[in-house]
Amino acid sequence: MRLQVTLDTPRIDQCAEIVDQIHEYVDVVEVGNPLIIEAGLGLVEALRDEYPQMDICADAKIVSSGHYIASRCFDHGASVVTVMGVAADQTIEGAVAAAELVGGEIMADLTGIADIATRSRELEELGVRYLCGHTGYEDRQLASNPLSDARPGIARALRTVLGYDNPLRELDLIRASTTGSALPAIVGRISEENIDEVVAHGPELILVGRAIVGAIAPAHAAADLREHFLREI
Repeated sequence: MRLQVTLDTPRIDQCAEIVDQIHEYVDVVEVGNPLIIEAGLGLVEALRDEYPQMDICADAKIVSSGHYIASRCFDHGASVVTVMGVAADQTIEGAVAAAELVGGEIMADLTGIADIATRSRELEELGVRYLCGHTGYEDRQLASNPLSDARPGIARALRTVLGYDNPLRELDLIRASTTGSALPAIVGRISEENIDEVVAHGPELILVGRAIVGAIAPAHAAADLREHFLREI
């Protein structure tokens, strides 16, 4: 079980400072899609230069031109690149091929997929390494805790109609429908309040953003979350 911090919201000039505080407590640093849009892949490269032994994830959210975009991410120092699970198989095959050329890995974001089990099997067969159950930013506005099944009234009905799901349920579907070459991951408002529930479901990767990045003391927050991993072991 590994901890990945997602850098989505801090200012570009804060990223190095935050990573410097937390790098000994996290396994992967993700340059989130908003930051890639804002700063470009130069930020990925800068983190790679500063932390050559750390895994760096470029959250490119690839939906087309899989080989080209993934290659550019890997060229700038990423060790993991994300694709959208709804992308065409050919796009994902291209991204996987680019990863294989440099010993990198591909993570598929399962946002928007209605049949998690079937698509997880297909993505595993395509060579994707990580399958990530994801409650996106807009989706989080519909519930105070996306990890909870206790969604009252209209909000819960709306999630059902739109096909949104509980990421822990997605995690279980991923594990049940794959053979083990693709590993389950989870993201979506994970904090110290619900980390034990998440850990109990056994994801390979737990992606945490605001609970670390937005903390008063990011290093303490990251260390506390890692302590929950060690208790489970």
